[in-house]
Amino acid sequence: MTKPTFVIGDVHGCYHTLQNLIAKLPADADLIFVGDLCDKGLYTKEVISFVKEGGYRCVLGNHDVHMRMHLKNALAGKHNAWSTHDKFAGYATVNSYRNEKDELIDEHIAWLHTLPASIEIDRYLITHGFALPFYKKEHPKKELIMRVNRLSNDLYNEYYDEDFEAFEIVNIFGHDSFAQVQIGKNYYGIDTDVKRGNKLTAIELGSMRIVDVPTDGRDLADG
Repeated sequence: MTKPTFVIGDVHGCYHTLQNLIAKLPADADLIFVGDLCDKGLYTKEVISFVKEGGYRCVLGNHDVHMRMHLKNALAGKHNAWSTHDKFAGYATVNSYRNEKDELIDEHIAWLHTLPASIEIDRYLITHGFALPFYKKEHPKKELIMRVNRLSNDLYNEYYDEDFEAFEIVNIFGHDSFAQVQIGKNYYGIDTDVKRGNKLTAIELGSMRIVDVPTDGRDLADG
């Protein structure tokens, strides 16, 4: 890496918080996002525009999957649990795009379809879910597992590699919400629950320096 690289946790539509965080990072920093750019917060459109237009790398989160599947239908009045239930809070995303042109909506959905399940850079594995135990495993559902698995999850034990702490790769992931960054021998969980008013976190590759900012109240004003 020739310039500082920071991995940023689940943004969840919290655009003002994201900008506050970036203001604390080096001006030339490269940014990588762990997914779940949408839902919960009020500014999904602005968050995705920033990441997409900035050419920043991002992995696909589970909320991003729901958005690309259901946004167009919800805007047309055809709702499901994603756009009506607080578990997903996709209604915040729908409101973010409600008066937007179809061209931009289509561009954002098409962009979400390009996002990978994982990014490897140097000795780091960046995923949405906790993927380390499945890194060396091959399975038809591997991408899904890497997107939705949590530290406490035992849904996929049959594919679990119990020797993952011996792997030389370091997994940086989101999805699983913690009050503080969750640090293991070779993993970092960096979703620090910005969506519930806690904070948004970035971690620098190499130094593993943690930078965070509290949730900006403007992002959840109507939440």
